[in-house]
Amino acid sequence: MPYSSVSDVPPNVPESKRNQFKEVFNSVYSDTKDEGRAMAAAYSAIKKAAKVGDRVSWNSSGGTARGIVRQIVRDGNVPDIPVKVTGSEEEPAARIEIVDDEGKPTGEMVGHKLSTLSKSQDEVEKAEYDGREVELNKPFRLPSGSSKKFGVYVKDGDKTKKVTFGSPDMEIRRDDPDARRNFRARHNCDTATDKTSARYWSCRMWEEDVSVSEMTKSDITGQILKVDEEQRIIYGWASVITEKGETVVDRQGDVIEAETLVKAVNDFMEHVRVGKTMHEGEATGQVIHSLPITKEICDALGIQCDREGWVVAYKVYDDEVWKRVKSGELRAFSIGGRAVKEDYIA
Repeated sequence: MPYSSVSDVPPNVPESKRNQFKEVFNSVYSDTKDEGRAMAAAYSAIKKAAKVGDRVSWNSSGGTARGIVRQIVRDGNVPDIPVKVTGSEEEPAARIEIVDDEGKPTGEMVGHKLSTLSKSQDEVEKAEYDGREVELNKPFRLPSGSSKKFGVYVKDGDKTKKVTFGSPDMEIRRDDPDARRNFRARHNCDTATDKTSARYWSCRMWEEDVSVSEMTKSDITGQILKVDEEQRIIYGWASVITEKGETVVDRQGDVIEAETLVKAVNDFMEHVRVGKTMHEGEATGQVIHSLPITKEICDALGIQCDREGWVVAYKVYDDEVWKRVKSGELRAFSIGGRAVKEDYIA
């Protein structure tokens, strides 16, 4: 049902984004009467809010338009645009420079509410560091006992550099406006532009619109995390539905409830189990271990876990497929499924 107040919004939604969450949820629910779709749209909106410099797209009368965010406005009218658009703390707006079909800026400016924009999804950049492939510009938490709190791989000319930053004893209170303002002023964050410096990444952690968990979170769904070569078994998360208490919106824009996941896992293990290469052809392996991880199950078993989802072990029978796994050609797996969404009229 629609939210009547921001106090009804899920508690894991940051205070500064609760109104946006409510407005997006209510709007989508009003159009679709689909609570799952509305929840997914609301979480997607608050997690993907555009920032200055982001490339974005939006629906226009001529189709999909694209541009680059040049300014975020939270306290008045967006300047120097042909049609009046007003931004506020609850509903920020953006001044956007339109780009042409080749992605080049045109100099033409327009304004739109942030909630109507979609961030362009750039491919993840990867590079080689110390003999292994790493993701670039994606901060990660360093192991306990390290001299710094975070690390990130960046390009420094033709080389790949590992930058470490942040005191392990310092709490990042970015949701405290005074603490955020003081930190950014003390470190002159408005002039921090060098990605190879610790200062740049520390300042990124203290930005208003990006949470630390969102910056450091890595999508591990489907990744092969452990390989038992002797028994030809691969281990990993077939699905992740929450991460450190935050709901995960999957690649299809859907949110899966814990109860729904458990029922689907039970049905799969009882009636399917087999796997195919790229979901096609004959069976090439089988899921031999399966455990749905939910808060309820973890509490009952005395397990501590920052995620909820589905952990599996998959045994590969096919020789050619196993060669592709060992060579690194096949580095991930997925569990296919179907869902039927229906509208119910009370």
